[in-house]
Amino acid sequence: MKSKILQEVINQTPKDVAIFVDKYTSLVLRINELLKEKGYSQKTLADKLDKKPSEIHKWLNGEHNFTLRSIAKLEAELDEILLDVPVRKVATEFNTSYTKTTYILTAYANLGNTDNIKTPKKWNYNSTIYELSNVG
Repeated sequence: MKSKILQEVINQTPKDVAIFVDKYTSLVLRINELLKEKGYSQKTLADKLDKKPSEIHKWLNGEHNFTLRSIAKLEAELDEILLDVPVRKVATEFNTSYTKTTYILTAYANLGNTDNIKTPKKWNYNSTIYELSNVG
């Protein structure tokens, strides 16, 4: 159970700070998982990225604000997607009973040509059904 003081701090934390901490933590954990899977040390990663080991240490210990460029370099080296921006598409369908169904699809892992990157595809959709009657 959280203490009252901790709960008060959480309640007073600005939403953007909470989102940043959540995303940063998730990113660093994922990078560390990939390093372990690939048998890389931080020094190995530093050598592959032509960086100093101290810089990689900062990246992975909360002392760095990742840029899109640094995330892209990590994705290229680790051969995994670390950041994914969803794309929304609307699709409409009519059937023979004059029912219109509209789907709003949110696609994740929408990076175009990713032949060399393993990525799961995730789809979420909402649908709205409009029924037309007394047409004519």
